Amino acid sequence: MEALRAASPLRLGDVTLVPIERTGIRSNMGGAGYWVSAFKEAFAVVVCDASGVRAFDADSSEIALDALIRKTPDLGAILSNLSAS
Repeated sequence: MEALRAASPLRLGDVTLVPIERTGIRSNMGGAGYWVSAFKEAFAVVVCDASGVRAFDADSSEIALDALIRKTPDLGAILSNLSAS
């Protein structure tokens, strides 16, 4: 099971960053027992500044913001709150 989630926005001067994390839980059962592991890793960052709102993946390549909003619960609401401020 894996999911994307938006972390708390970080304001740095005139720029706001919204980190996007990928989290997951993995499990496996074998002859010697049952294993469970979890992870959280950087997936993308949304940059909000005077130039607009853009998204970049962990390799710094620009990615489609609308697709990221669809995959990340609450990201649309977070970005709406930022633009209302």
